[in-house]
This record gives sequence, structure tokens and C-alpha cells, in this order.
Amino acid sequence: MTGRLVTTSGECIATPPALLLPPGKLVDPGNPEWATFARSWNDLPHDTWMADGGTYRRRRYAAFEVAGGKCTRLPHRPHYQERDHNPLNGGVERWFAPMDEDPAGSRLFQALVWSTASLIADASRQCPPPWTVEAHQFRIEALSGQPGLPTPEGMHHDGRDWVLIPLVGGSDYAGGESRVEDAFGACILEHRLTSPGEALLLDDRTVRHGTTPIESAIPGAPEWRDTLVLTFAQARES
Repeated sequence: MTGRLVTTSGECIATPPALLLPPGKLVDPGNPEWATFARSWNDLPHDTWMADGGTYRRRRYAAFEVAGGKCTRLPHRPHYQERDHNPLNGGVERWFAPMDEDPAGSRLFQALVWSTASLIADASRQCPPPWTVEAHQFRIEALSGQPGLPTPEGMHHDGRDWVLIPLVGGSDYAGGESRVEDAFGACILEHRLTSPGEALLLDDRTVRHGTTPIESAIPGAPEWRDTLVLTFAQARES
């Protein structure tokens, strides 16, 4: 998406490093497999690696090699980010519960990975390289008197090449607006993902991103926001 993007929170410039993708562009919630895929978010354990002591985040993790027409799941491994990229939780190897095989091996997920790789190739105007793809299933929960923080580290880079953030679902929460900034802190895009399948695709090397806390729209009612995060990093030569 290029040009000027008008959102409910004002106007920002949308440039190629930050693409807002409508439902159906990469993944179609009307796909018969979508309901089963989305239900897998109901079985995410708590993230026990939160340095702020928060209990508002649930997640699962998996890594894949995408090359030669194949998307191959790698042996389970820890997730690592430099502290420069994640000042809250970076600098340590974090072992998360593995993503279940049913969603990870589904045709819908495989198609999403390949469609994203193709879109990245179009956006970067180069042939697709071998990718290491990391998949993170996130559920952020807002409890009574406790907002949920989608990005507790604030505006940040993930430390990869590209990042895809599709909305999977959620309840009637307030907040959850995403902001994308360039290297100088200028707003490129500001938008609240509201429809399942809607997504942001970001060039992580050139932009930072963050999302505002979610809160209960009805006082005392628990709320949640489900997203999938796929990061793409050029695979190292062995």
C-alpha cells in the first residue's frame, strides 16, 4: 500500500516497508480450515519468560526452513532476540511451548507462509531466498484492572528481515492500535486490526512497530486478542 492511509486515529503515510493487507490477501477466514486453525489459540500456555512479571500473554512457538519449494519444520529450539531489539525480554534463550502439529502442518498455514514469501519477493523485487521462518501464536489477555500488553517492550524491531502480523480473532476489547515508525520516529502507518485475516507486513530492517495495550470494554469482563506473528530471516549458509 502506498500513498496516504486514513484511519480512525488520523492520517499517516503508508509506504512499501509497511503494508496493510485486507482479509483474503494472504489468508481467507472463509476457508473451511480457518475455524479449526483459530481454535488452536484456545490452548496456549502462559508465557513464563516475562521480565515484567506479567501474566497477560500466552504463546506457542515453532521454526521452519522455507527453501526449494518446501516448508520444513525445524527441531524445537529456543527463541532469541538481542537486547537492542527487545530491551525487556531479550538477551536470553527463551523456551516456549511448541506449536501443535495440527495448525503448523495445516494446508492453511503452509499456504500463508508461501504467500507471504511471495509477497516479500514482490515488495523487495528479488527472487525469494531461503528463509528461516519463526511462528509465534499470541493471545493477549486483559483482566479486571489489568490491561494486556501486546508489545511490552514498546516500539521495536524484531531483529529479523520481515514480519507478518495477521489478526486471528479476539473479544470486544478496547485498544490494540498498531503504529509503525521509520528510523527517525515518523509515523508511517497507524491502524487497528479489527477483522480476522487482516494483517500488517513490515520490513523489520527499516521500520519499528508497537501496539497499544488492550483493555476490557466492559469493566470487569475479561477480554483477549489473538494474533499470529511470522518472522522471516534469510537462512544462513551451512
